[in-house]
Amino acid sequence: MQSRIIPSFTFESAKEALAYYQTVFGATDVYRFSPQPEQAKQFHLPADADLESLTIHAGFTVLGMSFQCADSFRGPVQSSNQVDMILDINGDDAASVQAADAFYQRLVASGEVTIDMPYEEQFWGGKMGHFTDKYGISWMLHVMPWSQIKDPNQ
Repeated sequence: MQSRIIPSFTFESAKEALAYYQTVFGATDVYRFSPQPEQAKQFHLPADADLESLTIHAGFTVLGMSFQCADSFRGPVQSSNQVDMILDINGDDAASVQAADAFYQRLVASGEVTIDMPYEEQFWGGKMGHFTDKYGISWMLHVMPWSQIKDPNQ
């Protein structure tokens, strides 16, 4: 079976969130689609809704990982501390390690995230930090040589 998981976020304004992730996280590969009139009807949007300002589907990439998002058409957005987005970087690859270090420095310099745990060496040999973005989404930045991770299926 070939499969993957792509986290998808809901925002009051995905258009604004995309700008935030581009500025603060350095998000790339950003795309965004507004709802068409038939979709607006399906989601019971007001007839006079500014469809160009709304987002039915969007996406972006951070450190090579894909995320999707949209406006909240199912009701008010509620943040949760139940799930962390773990940006897991292969410490065997020097360019990836350098990108992770630069990413963290970008976050700190932005002043736009809350650093819950500094990004530093951990007892297991990897490097990890935890931060929360302005939308209440919890993130972990983790770097460890993947060659040292044991396969739980073996």
